[in-house]
Amino acid sequence: MNLRTLKRFLAIAELGSINKAAAHLNVSQPSLTKDLQDLEEALGVELFTRNARGVSLTSFGETIYTRAKLVDAEFRKLESEARALRDVSMGEVNVGVVPGLLQNQILPKATLNLTQRARRLTVNYRFGHRSSMLGPLLRGDLDFVIVGIEDDEYADELVSEPLFPDRTALFVRADHPILATFDGAGAHLAEYPWLVLSECSQLEVMLRQMMRAQGTPFANSVIRTDSFYFFRSTLVASDCIGLARYDSARLEKHTGNIVELPLQPAVRKKLLSTHLIGVAYRRDTMLSTASKALIQEIRHLTDDLLQQEITTDMRTGAAIAPVSARSYTSRQQATKKQAGTRGSRDRPDGGRASRTGRR
Repeated sequence: MNLRTLKRFLAIAELGSINKAAAHLNVSQPSLTKDLQDLEEALGVELFTRNARGVSLTSFGETIYTRAKLVDAEFRKLESEARALRDVSMGEVNVGVVPGLLQNQILPKATLNLTQRARRLTVNYRFGHRSSMLGPLLRGDLDFVIVGIEDDEYADELVSEPLFPDRTALFVRADHPILATFDGAGAHLAEYPWLVLSECSQLEVMLRQMMRAQGTPFANSVIRTDSFYFFRSTLVASDCIGLARYDSARLEKHTGNIVELPLQPAVRKKLLSTHLIGVAYRRDTMLSTASKALIQEIRHLTDDLLQQEITTDMRTGAAIAPVSARSYTSRQQATKKQAGTRGSRDRPDGGRASRTGRR
């Protein structure tokens, strides 16, 4: 399969029609059909099922499509790197990011710092929840993502580099009536609707269990969403109890629009989970020059803020300590020594990347 055939195969698969693919590629339909027949003959399998409405991938075709997308993504990166070397520019980088500190405070400055040094730089950002980022990353559509790092996931596919600690939390609007009576033990939480970010579904489960154990089972409305913008707008306009990552709500908390419900230490320990926000990228590819440069900027600015803001926030009320990026990395390195490593690779932070196991 050469690159021309690969791109033609991808076009047919994504458009679901040989005629549409031919028009998209500006080639004749007989020529495209001949290429497809030659490809199927060379591979010895049928890649598409023909029907009245077009074509659809067979199980063999699905496998070939996944691999072909990765090859196409790598070729586009190669072209970008070649242009960067030829034009003395920084090339292109595609990044996925979850809402929070990085989106609001770090990324704008990191990106502007980088563009000031580069002759020509293209940065494409995609924002969303964690699960929506992993598919595009594994397909090669994103160069790296900044998301919550979870243990025992995608060990063979991804490298993870921690940036800063995060945790789950409960939020309400600043003038919520529960603030006048809340005792930190969970009383009255069942009296109001819950607004749950999709990344905090486990917190909802644990909160329900606690309510039942206290004899006040939750029997109110629940609103679940993967959009923080919907979450924020709904929370400040209602009496909902918000279940979210602390970092995703950090800016709204600092502006005074919402407040975190102060839980008693025992309740906080039982309910709230801690994790890390970090950079993740595919293990089977090298980061581009632009990606490495942007990650370095992000890490530098994040490190500066850790002492100024993150550490302060985590020490007030529901502190996240003792979890830290450094301690997390140390634990992962210890695990790697026990299990054995697969070798090293070129990383933008000089080899600090952690590795997780598969669930």
